[in-house]
Amino acid sequence: MSQSVPNRSWSYLSTQELTIATSSDETKASRLNIVRLAPGDRQLELQWQYEGAERSGDIKYEIQWSALNEERNAGTLQLPGSANGTVVRNLDHAKDYRILIKVISDGTGAILAVSPIRLFRTGEVPGTVVNYIHPEDYTYNYSGRSTASPSLVHLPDGAWIASHDVFWGNGGQNVTKLFRSEDMGKTWTFLCDLYPCFWGKLFLHRERLYMLGTSTEYGSLLIGRSDDGGRTWSAPSDLLPAGSREQGGPHKAPMPVVEHQGRLWTAVEHGSWRIGGHATGVVSVPADADLLDPAQWSVTPFLKYDKGWPGTIEGGEKPSLLEGNVVITPDNRLVNLLRYHTKGGHPEYGRAILLHVDDQDPSAPLTFGSVIDFHGNMAKFTIHYDPMTGRYWSLVNRVTTANTSQRNILSLVSSADLAHWQLHQDVLNYEDNGWPEDSTKVGFQYVDWQIEGPHIRFLSRTAINGAYNYHNANYITFHTIENFRDCL
Repeated sequence: MSQSVPNRSWSYLSTQELTIATSSDETKASRLNIVRLAPGDRQLELQWQYEGAERSGDIKYEIQWSALNEERNAGTLQLPGSANGTVVRNLDHAKDYRILIKVISDGTGAILAVSPIRLFRTGEVPGTVVNYIHPEDYTYNYSGRSTASPSLVHLPDGAWIASHDVFWGNGGQNVTKLFRSEDMGKTWTFLCDLYPCFWGKLFLHRERLYMLGTSTEYGSLLIGRSDDGGRTWSAPSDLLPAGSREQGGPHKAPMPVVEHQGRLWTAVEHGSWRIGGHATGVVSVPADADLLDPAQWSVTPFLKYDKGWPGTIEGGEKPSLLEGNVVITPDNRLVNLLRYHTKGGHPEYGRAILLHVDDQDPSAPLTFGSVIDFHGNMAKFTIHYDPMTGRYWSLVNRVTTANTSQRNILSLVSSADLAHWQLHQDVLNYEDNGWPEDSTKVGFQYVDWQIEGPHIRFLSRTAINGAYNYHNANYITFHTIENFRDCL
């Protein structure tokens, strides 16, 4: 396995430095940047970062906003130099706006810095908005302009850390943004950026925080560690070499990392959609090893999908497996339960595939297990085991229309044996609630979640209120399912 290690920190606390790193052009880097947007119904919450040398008492901030297609300012707000965030209220409903911030000398009135313009749209949003990117906002164009790959972790100190990457098809896809909440997800603040990082999964091991991701789409598989709650990060270690969209390479998502038989295990795939799909594998490392040492990691051979497996669909547009969940079975074995791309096949929906993992030989190939009935196989899903109920739980996008790409319903399901799944309730349903946007424009998808006491806390890649489409989302939202076990 590759052992090349970058020689710098993975994290950027400074947006100015990140802009320089991604563009190699200091003229494009502003000292003043809006680092978080959270639009809601007739309002906007925002946070900014100023990297000038002046003391906070020597400056003030002026926030200006206007309707997207109007020249005149719709409003102006002045705040003291000690501020780094605020809420703008009394905006119009369901309207696109532009916003910028100026730093003004409190003594002379001179403008010291002006932020790049950001865009947003007002509207009702389920849950709490962690971050937002308007589909026509090119602030992160080196990576993309859509929120994706949510990951969520609960730290030992009680804080929640949320991450998401910035996506666009055929874009750079190379930056991940981190946010922190210290009040159970009610409010969020910007923490740092990781670059290069895509498809990242936050996880805790021995009470230390790690990120496992790729450098870009089909880039190198990387792992890094933070010893200060996600604010700063080590240089990442290179676990698998990079590939490309044309030739295939590592593919993953924020999937569970499981400890079993003295090792940590998680799923990874290899391939690309351009070459017909992805083969399936698992990477693992001894639980007591230095996780940043590439020599400690093992990878299975990558198993290609075989239409000859019993129970597979007939036909289909590039039937393939991806985004696997490594899970410990009731009889203490290890399996990989995967999303099954069944579009265009028969049946076209409602199947997943279970593969066996050799937990005694981490380099052994996976073997076929079974095809199972499963709600929500057409989008990424995360499975966790709950010892209190003795059941496996997941949040899935079930399909209720002819559109098998439908993701505007998010449902809670569970199983006692991983083979037979029960539908309990719709957590979010924007197909049947009269919402004006349909399943081509709304999605609650790729959710990452954790059990906390009697509740489930989850993070969603949410498309609503004028997203480019259901897939290219504009929000990352945080939600709670209270007393989830009561549904049994």
